[in-house]
Amino acid sequence: MTRKTEALLWVDIETTGTDPRTDLMLEIGLRCTSMDAKTEHARFESVIKPGVLPTDRSFAFAHKTHEANGLIDEVIDASPELCSTARVALAVIDFTQSMAETHVLHPAGTNMMGFDLPFLEHYLFAEDRWGRFHRMLSYRSLDMTAIRLTQTALGADPYEHYTEPKTHRVKDCLDTDIHEYVEWLELVK
Repeated sequence: MTRKTEALLWVDIETTGTDPRTDLMLEIGLRCTSMDAKTEHARFESVIKPGVLPTDRSFAFAHKTHEANGLIDEVIDASPELCSTARVALAVIDFTQSMAETHVLHPAGTNMMGFDLPFLEHYLFAEDRWGRFHRMLSYRSLDMTAIRLTQTALGADPYEHYTEPKTHRVKDCLDTDIHEYVEWLELVK
């Protein structure tokens, strides 16, 4: 039996709000990289078409953000068959399983333990797949928030290079996290 290599499974989602019990996922991105994030093994990205988009005030900020970045239009135009919650949940499981066959997957991202994974738990639990997904992940994780807070504690501003507003799309958020992680590794070498 071949020994599995360690890998980072970068996770980012875009949602209608911050509560996984009541808000909806609109987009998900997963990237599997080497531990130093210099090699990308594979990626998965998909919009998610919920049955109905919320119309209450609690969705106003997210709606404004996701309308400006084009996500609302993509969700509206998405195929209800290909981008349904159930279909995307299966695709997430399939992608993760394919990566877990050869890698020990350490979840990675920003606020992932307190935001992204709870949303995934609720989202996949609704499809009775959370246990299957969770068993494919290592209990060890990498949270970029801890790195940024460490930089702040040391007197640095981890956000000083943000000159443009963030788009709040999974591709850009994952690109940012991975780029900053690679830079941070160079600093601590």
